[in-house]
Amino acid sequence: MPRLLTLLATASLLGACTQADDRTAEAADAPDAPATAQDAQDRMALAMSAGPPEVGAAATLMDRDESGALVPLREGTNGWLCVTDENPAAPGEYPVCLDAAWQSWFGAYSAGEVPEIDGIGISYMLQGGPAASNTDPMASGPPAGADWLMDPPHVMIIVPDPAMLDAFPTEHGTGGPYVMWAGTPYAHLMVPTVPE
Repeated sequence: MPRLLTLLATASLLGACTQADDRTAEAADAPDAPATAQDAQDRMALAMSAGPPEVGAAATLMDRDESGALVPLREGTNGWLCVTDENPAAPGEYPVCLDAAWQSWFGAYSAGEVPEIDGIGISYMLQGGPAASNTDPMASGPPAGADWLMDPPHVMIIVPDPAMLDAFPTEHGTGGPYVMWAGTPYAHLMVPTVPE
C-alpha cells in the first residue's frame, strides 16, 4: 500500500464522476478516457475485480490516467469506491475497493494527516498487490536492492483504537493476518483470503 493512492483529493473528485453506463460515447471522447466502449468495460471490470461482485456492481469506479491521476469511470450508489490501480508507482495494476471509512483514511493519508477513525473500515484487494514497506507508510518504493513486498489477495481492516491490533503479529509474509505500519497512525490489519 504506498502503493497508496493520492486517492482522495476526494469528495470533489467523486462528485465529478459520470455515469459510464449512460455516457460511454461521451467518455470515449473525453481526455484520458478509455478509447472505446470495450476499453471502458474492461477498465470497469478491473476496478470491480478488487472486491466481491456485490460490492463492485454498485460501486463508484475510477481509473488512472498516464500521470497516475484518477479518472471517473462510473458513479455508484452503494458508497464504495473501486479503483483500477491502488498505487501507480508499483509494478503492475492492482485494484482496490474502499468503504467510506477507508476513503476517509486515504484522504487523510494523502494529505499527511492523522486519520480520524470512528468505526471499523473494510477494504478489498482480491487481486493482491505490492507494498514498498511493511513499516514505513511514507515509503514510495522499496529500499535500494530490495524487492516490492507482494501480498496475496487480502482484506484490509482499520479500527478506531490501534490497541485492538496488538494481538496480531507485525511480520509480513507469515501466511496469516498481520499489522501493516504498526505504531503509526496508519496501522491496519492485513487479512489474506488465500494462502501465500
